[in-house]
Amino acid sequence: MSFLRKPILCTTFSLSLIVLLFASQAGAGSWEHSFFAGTQYPLKVYFLQGEEDGPTIMVQGGIQGDETSGFVTAQLLTQAKITRGNIILLPRANVPSINLHKRQINVDMNRRFDQNYNRFYEDRVARVIRFFLAQSDAFIHLHEGSGFYRPTYVDNLRNPKRYGQSIIVDTLVFDSIDLGHTVNSVLEELNGSIRTRDYQFKLFNTKTFDTATAYPEMRKSLTCYALAEHGIPAMAVEVSKSIRQIGWKVRQQLAATVMLLRRFGVGIVPPEFTDQDVRAYARKGIAVSVNGRQIASGRTISLAPGSTLAVKSLKSGPSEFAPELALFASDRPGVNLMNAKRMVLEPFSELELRSDGKRVAKAQVRWTGKMPPSPDEDMPVFVCWLNGNPVFVRDGDVLQAVLGDQLILEGLWGSDLKEVINLKGFVAIPWANNGQDLGWEIILDPDNFIGRYAVKSDQPGTTRFRVVRETPGAPKAEFYVDVASRSVYALKLADERGQTLLVPWLAGRHYRLPEGKYILEAAWSNGAGDKLITTTASKPLDTGMAFTVAIGKPLPLTVRQATTFGDLGTMTFTAGSFAGLSAVTP
Repeated sequence: MSFLRKPILCTTFSLSLIVLLFASQAGAGSWEHSFFAGTQYPLKVYFLQGEEDGPTIMVQGGIQGDETSGFVTAQLLTQAKITRGNIILLPRANVPSINLHKRQINVDMNRRFDQNYNRFYEDRVARVIRFFLAQSDAFIHLHEGSGFYRPTYVDNLRNPKRYGQSIIVDTLVFDSIDLGHTVNSVLEELNGSIRTRDYQFKLFNTKTFDTATAYPEMRKSLTCYALAEHGIPAMAVEVSKSIRQIGWKVRQQLAATVMLLRRFGVGIVPPEFTDQDVRAYARKGIAVSVNGRQIASGRTISLAPGSTLAVKSLKSGPSEFAPELALFASDRPGVNLMNAKRMVLEPFSELELRSDGKRVAKAQVRWTGKMPPSPDEDMPVFVCWLNGNPVFVRDGDVLQAVLGDQLILEGLWGSDLKEVINLKGFVAIPWANNGQDLGWEIILDPDNFIGRYAVKSDQPGTTRFRVVRETPGAPKAEFYVDVASRSVYALKLADERGQTLLVPWLAGRHYRLPEGKYILEAAWSNGAGDKLITTTASKPLDTGMAFTVAIGKPLPLTVRQATTFGDLGTMTFTAGSFAGLSAVTP
């Protein structure tokens, strides 16, 4: 059965992070892309194109970081051979929670789909998830829950409030989509090879749309969003945390996913692996160095106060599992140094290396030497990182930034105190807002901040916030951050003969180009080029790759914030006899 549906300081000329434009899905080919690269919340997306045309099904794991089976299964699926149709894969939707092996960091990401939130990194990731879900004909969500689902109470581990060993649907029938029939046919096939009755899967209907549902929180879930907003089949395959054999769980979850994919019309040859592969991958072939010394348990690494940490991945683990690596300093748990700069202004005792949330090594840190003195003893100097570059800001000065820039508050140069630095309006930890924003990655988006803390700026078109020293017993000091709106001014294209065209960026307008292939090389912007990405209506686009403008096939191109996936506008390219703005507007 196949389901098919449907002013700023200066302008810089910089490379944009723009991904491959495809003229049509038929010629797309398989690809992978990392969204939010260089942030604390990277998101890898894979597109697997089949040998024959067919439906596009989205499979996702890792939305809750303590559900290991889901993201391992989804990652293994990237190694499958697709003979018909296509698969969009998001193996690790919530990398920060995976790094810490926690269900959530700020909020439960799987409860952020009842509206378009804009507060936490989880909401930025959810934008990308929605983008790809809109291109899909069905959705399969991979989870790992506690206990064993039973429709009636048996005992503490077997009851309606347990989720393990089930395939979950929000309703049995939705319009013409018979979810119950599809799932029951899979269960009949799947359970035939599972001898232990407790381990057999059950159909779990949460009756999400019923007024008296026992699971009203599911109305905020991704499967409910897929079904209600996009009208596509959606279900969750949930294995049990109470089963210890991770290899077995991954095998059964993969089998259930393959069965569902085939019923949706996808031809697939699943990858081969062993249970031992699954058990061992996270600690196999992993190596990271800091300032030239490899992190290893029992090893001591010497660091100098005021030094910048140079973190390098030496070995990243088995490619078929592609584990996410994280390096944490003991004083900043949760800040992944694999993706964050750090200048050490305050000492810490340990460095811990993790792979998909599992500890690989822990090294002790020995401090040698003294902190260099402040260049201005009479005036505090704040140390920050802006888009990965060190910035020194004196008391009372203004730091100029652009919407979507990344800011890390490092501390005060030369201070020997345990500093407390507060960006007024930003909340680093929502459940413990203690005013300490030191070390956290801050994406400069005024819509994410508490508006009443914005102060008047003397720069037109900017929003200003205060950064305040609140260290007990220390003299007060502060500086300001001006956040300007991000503007795109022009796109630099190259045609097939290598000639350059500079296209003025006018969101909402049509632009004619002679029919043919073009390369999107760069963009005029008021900020760093790597803080932009570009998409067509359905796919990301890569720098230096060609896109086609053809007669009768308008091509919309959307520029977005790379750190938020926020929409900065769309231009539509059409084929004509000469280049220029079209009289036609959307």
